[in-house]
Amino acid sequence: ATHQLLTNLFEYIAVIILSDQSFRRATGCVISEQDLQILEKCNKMNVDALAEIVGADRCGEILRKKNGTNSELRKTGDLWADHILENAKAYIMSFIYIFATVISGFPFFYAVAHGAGLTASN
Repeated sequence: ATHQLLTNLFEYIAVIILSDQSFRRATGCVISEQDLQILEKCNKMNVDALAEIVGADRCGEILRKKNGTNSELRKTGDLWADHILENAKAYIMSFIYIFATVISGFPFFYAVAHGAGLTASN
């Protein structure tokens, strides 16, 4: 929202400066009419892009695109969250393993080896 507001303010100020030659000289303006047209075009495209990113239009209606930017960003976020939480999951699994083997006094891998028929003499 801040970016949009600042862009609109800049456009307005640029239009005022470009409208009067004395303002151009006083400010040392180097922006041209073409630059302003490009900025306005990008500004309009930005609003449409933001609607696609958030998944809703200007009126709050939900966009029904299955492969839109919003769903792609959500998929990427899910993947990133899984990556970030790998360390925490490893700590929890280690804690559960250590907690269970210490309380039972019967280590898991020893139980697997014993269940497979291996003994200490093998």
